[in-house]
Amino acid sequence: MRVPPLKVRSTLRVPIVALAAVILLAGAGWVAAQSIKSPARIAADTAAPTPSLVTAAVERRSLATEVIVRGTGRYGKPQPITLPTSGLKTSTQVISRIAKPDRVLRERSVALTVSGRPVIVLRGATPMHRDIGPGDSGEDVRQLEQALRRLGYRVGNVDGRYDGATAAAVAQMYRDKDAAPFGLTEAQTDRLNTASALVGSTTDLMLQARLTLQNARRGATRGEVNQAQLDAETVAELIPPARAAITAARTRIAEATDLAKIAARKQKNGDGVARRDVALAEVEVTVKRNALADAMRAVTAASIPIPPDATEAEVAAARQAQREATARVPQAQAELDAAEAAARAAREVVRQAGSTAGDDGRRAKRDLALGQGDLREAQRLVKTLQRKYHLAVARVALLRKPPADTSAEAAIVRQATREVQRVTAEYNRLAARSGVQVPADEILFFRRTPVRVDSVTAQPGAQVSGEVMTVSNTTLAIDAGLSPQDRSLVKLGLPVRIEDPESGIDVRGKVTYIAPRPGTNPALNDPTRTAIEVTPEGSDQRLVNTSVRLTISIQSTEGKVLTVPLNALSVGGDGQSRVQVDAGGGRTRLVAVNPGLAAAGNVEVEPKQPGALKAGDRVVIGVGLSSAATRAPTGSQAPATPPGISTTPAPDPSGAGAAPATTTPATPAPATTTPAPATTTPDPAASGQTGAVGGASRGP
Repeated sequence: MRVPPLKVRSTLRVPIVALAAVILLAGAGWVAAQSIKSPARIAADTAAPTPSLVTAAVERRSLATEVIVRGTGRYGKPQPITLPTSGLKTSTQVISRIAKPDRVLRERSVALTVSGRPVIVLRGATPMHRDIGPGDSGEDVRQLEQALRRLGYRVGNVDGRYDGATAAAVAQMYRDKDAAPFGLTEAQTDRLNTASALVGSTTDLMLQARLTLQNARRGATRGEVNQAQLDAETVAELIPPARAAITAARTRIAEATDLAKIAARKQKNGDGVARRDVALAEVEVTVKRNALADAMRAVTAASIPIPPDATEAEVAAARQAQREATARVPQAQAELDAAEAAARAAREVVRQAGSTAGDDGRRAKRDLALGQGDLREAQRLVKTLQRKYHLAVARVALLRKPPADTSAEAAIVRQATREVQRVTAEYNRLAARSGVQVPADEILFFRRTPVRVDSVTAQPGAQVSGEVMTVSNTTLAIDAGLSPQDRSLVKLGLPVRIEDPESGIDVRGKVTYIAPRPGTNPALNDPTRTAIEVTPEGSDQRLVNTSVRLTISIQSTEGKVLTVPLNALSVGGDGQSRVQVDAGGGRTRLVAVNPGLAAAGNVEVEPKQPGALKAGDRVVIGVGLSSAATRAPTGSQAPATPPGISTTPAPDPSGAGAAPATTTPATPAPATTTPAPATTTPDPAASGQTGAVGGASRGP
């Protein structure tokens, strides 16, 4: 039977609609499935990337530790020049002429002229500290004789004794400088004249004693007795003034002693008012320095960026605060500079007071010495007069006796003869010390010559007091300062490389001086730094007043050694140092080592088991992320893998899934020290700071 067409179409429509509905429902389910995740899927998607070992190659090379500082070149070591006090001169000494700065003073040059007399430069290790004259001896006399002979003068034997030949050579040296040799002073002349007069009077007494002996043998007349009595009375009248001279000399000694004590006390403790001024000035410097720090902190506080949403009034107020804070800094700096200048002036007053006290002390010592000499002379005169008086009284008594026994007269003659011999010997001693002398303030001895005048503090027409000039030798030197850490590393004689790229300076030198304590060089602003001196090889004049880079070699290995990065070392529970070597395939092995010299981020190692570590092996220095994370994208703050360091995937501890990121070695070990990440130490010299590159430690 044939079905009608309409019936067929209605029969097929139902399956088609059902199929379309199924397809729509399947599509909706797929879309919903894409947006819905299970907790396991979420944990898998958010898990950390697979960690990897960060390794570095074991290398064979030389290591060296260095200290790098900045220094400034100069001529020699500055030496202040002061003239000692000469006991031969009693008048005020005035500077007539003085050498100008930059003048080179050679041996036999005249550095300055004082009251018309030259101050001559000679070479010698011992400074002049006393007046030298006939009869003196010592190393200073030998030094003078050596200098005179070196200059071509005839001094006889260089034996450290100032004799006639030495005096003749000194006189010729002064004449060559168109100056008169320094002869006897008035005081020395007076003592010599007194001794000469004493010889004459004692000789007269001896002759009188002889005459008395002759008269005793023949008998004395009435006139002779009267004359002898008159002589005794005359001598008796001279004794009280001589005793008064003793009292006066003792008074002068006491006054000089008191003045010396006062001067010594002032020189030691300084002027109390001046020291108080220094303390107040230093307090003011501290206050001004704190004020400057406050002003700078205010500038920093006012420099905080203005929020984008700030109102115009807030912006204007913030900018006004910045301007006011910035304006206070120059004023605070100026006040600090003024306070520091006042402190320096106060300290200079203290120094001048100490110098003046020193001069007063030297004058007091000179007066004390003169007073002691006068006391001795007065005591000898009293003793002589007393002996004369006893002789005169004895002569009167003898003259009054009848001429019988003359043994007493003979004894008087012998005593008078011995007295003549004694005073004659004293006169000869004084005469032997008479002649050409060398005042202490007319010779300047320098260990090395020539020297160069750096600065002149005294002016022509001024009195000699304190420092007159500053000189330095013509040998080049470089001043620098060491931090407390570097001071423990640097030793005398260490080699130094001296560089300045701008001027092309590249020379070698060595450390020739290290100050005994920090803060001895006022040119170093940091009082914690210890001053050192470096002497360069050669005489490159470009070094003078040039800031140069000093590289001081502290310690180095003997040839090439095995080295690893410092942070590759760790310490096990047994206290032994070790490294972790990448064995490939995600496996590592521990190698026990003996660490050696550390420098520039690397350390010398020696495997305790020979052959367990060799050049080319790779040691673990840390753990990073997967290879996609070991190199940071452009503009990222994350560190990239350092040059020469590779990454090896770390094994999954659980055997499945991704291991969490960690900063410890992938293979657990009983290490008590976790290796630190590799760092790069900047060149301290580039910023004007100092520092040891890598330090001088041995081992971790």
